[in-house]
Amino acid sequence: MSASFDRYVSFQHCDWEGRSERVMQRLQHHVDAAENPFWAYFAQKRTELRDKQGLDDLRILHNYLPTLRELLEDNGDLETLAMLEDLEANLM
Repeated sequence: MSASFDRYVSFQHCDWEGRSERVMQRLQHHVDAAENPFWAYFAQKRTELRDKQGLDDLRILHNYLPTLRELLEDNGDLETLAMLEDLEANLM
């Protein structure tokens, strides 16, 4: 995103970037495990949405929230699920 425009003004001091990045780092473990074809698709779309549309990780997570929630539940990754739900409740 452009440094001159911050659409998350109301999220100042909430560390939305750091919190989103930590969730993405945890999701990377699922991408690397390649247990489900969605993860490769998600990684590809993340790159496309960031590079071509300038979306940040919070927005990307929001776009795939229902699917991510379901897969995390199915995989028993309750810690990442809790982090994702915290983002949803407080920043989305």
